Amino acid sequence: MLSKWGTYPWFSEHGYDKIHPEDLENFMKEANNTKVFKCVDEGINYITLKYQDKLYRVKRDLYKGIPKPKFQFGQKVKIIDKKSDNITITDIMWHYEKKEHFYFVKVDGKKKSKRYFEQEFNT
Repeated sequence: MLSKWGTYPWFSEHGYDKIHPEDLENFMKEANNTKVFKCVDEGINYITLKYQDKLYRVKRDLYKGIPKPKFQFGQKVKIIDKKSDNITITDIMWHYEKKEHFYFVKVDGKKKSKRYFEQEFNT
């Protein structure tokens, strides 16, 4: 059994055969070696990874298991020193050097470019 959460650090140099042909075009738009996916199915030839509401079938050999993130896609959070109550997790990423998750959010419906680590959220 694979770890439920992980990264899939795929680049075109790894080969297009690593991604199911029906998912390749969309995965190429999504591909980022720090995105955190949830493994939702393990088939014979492919595992199925979920990012937000999108599913991708990929070969298992590049999948790297990591701990479960504390916060989930779409979850409402509060950021220390931010007044807005309308903050939502949009992206979950993995910091390889720090070995911890970081997040991108929308504040009042606008996506922010600043990354946030778990200790920056009020729970």
